Amino acid sequence: MIRRIDPRRPALVTAAGLRRIVLGGTEGERDLRLAGDAHASVRRPRLARAATGCLLVLAHPDCGSFDEHAREAIAAAALLASAEEAVVVLAPCADPESLQLDAVALGVDRLELLPVSPAVGADVLAEAVAARWQQLKPRLVLAPDRGDDGDLGRRLAVARGLAVAASVAEIAEGRVRVRDHGGAGRAAGDATAALSGMQLLLLGRQVARTELPFLGLGEQLTLDAPAARPVLGLKDLGTVAGQAQQVALEEADFIMAAGNGVTDVKLFHELAAALGAAVGASRVAVDDGRFSRSQQIGATGKTVQARGYLAMGISGAVQHLQGIRECRHVLCVNTDTAAPIAQRSELTVAEDVQALMRALLALLRGGASPAASGGRAAASTKTLEVA
Repeated sequence: MIRRIDPRRPALVTAAGLRRIVLGGTEGERDLRLAGDAHASVRRPRLARAATGCLLVLAHPDCGSFDEHAREAIAAAALLASAEEAVVVLAPCADPESLQLDAVALGVDRLELLPVSPAVGADVLAEAVAARWQQLKPRLVLAPDRGDDGDLGRRLAVARGLAVAASVAEIAEGRVRVRDHGGAGRAAGDATAALSGMQLLLLGRQVARTELPFLGLGEQLTLDAPAARPVLGLKDLGTVAGQAQQVALEEADFIMAAGNGVTDVKLFHELAAALGAAVGASRVAVDDGRFSRSQQIGATGKTVQARGYLAMGISGAVQHLQGIRECRHVLCVNTDTAAPIAQRSELTVAEDVQALMRALLALLRGGASPAASGGRAAASTKTLEVA
């Protein structure tokens, strides 16, 4: 039996033809990636002549770059733009000089950096973005539907009276599909609307693939910084970091996960707290009773999208790898450098988990690092020996 793929799903055009995107699925991913790599050298800029219009993307950089959600919004804009429209990304950032972005590969035709200081409030930033929107007059504005990006998009929609679609899950055949979570007497479900009637889209995850068959022009422009405006009666007390353990795993930025190799659970939790990491676990560690079911990561647990994922003593069953497929950077500690998790990781530390956790905790607490025991894996771009 062959599973039917909905022809209305979004698609990516590759050298091998049209490939439908199945949200949350893994079929075809390797083929798409290989096709993109094989033909990266022959990709050409999407714009062949001067643009007469534009699509605008609002996205805050994340630690000097754009995270996967922002990249998907940029890719969606590039796929929706006509041959005469440029993709302009407006990026509020505290330190434009620290950014390391490959705008060309991302499909960005012009990256506009908007310097902002902590003293610039959300209302002042929204006014600056609204003024830039008035100057550019984009046909469509896109932004990731999360955090500061979603808030900025909503403020722009209110300020300029834009027709907006939030929680967009799919764009296909000239229509947008949005998630309706119910409430106020409404049942939960999906709703659709004509794309032509929309002026601002707030996108959920996986609306578009980031592997594009073309390039952007990659121009860069730094705008004038908006002036901070004090608000009478209010005082900014700054940002206070919350407890990582209180954040839902689906929303966590950094996750430290335990597998069967973690035997000292108390030490594991101490290290996670010192690192400011949310705590996850493999199914084996949960089934053994060392961690709660709500902390299980994988196909039968939670799917996470952390920027950093540190796997401690996890071999990497296929179900677990499915749960971390959207994580941006994966590191692992495992004595078996041939374990499946090592193939997914950018860095594998071949060392006993308990010994490494003690050494890391001692360093974080300012003490002398105890000698780690006996790891002798060859150092390479994928493995690291702990002396």
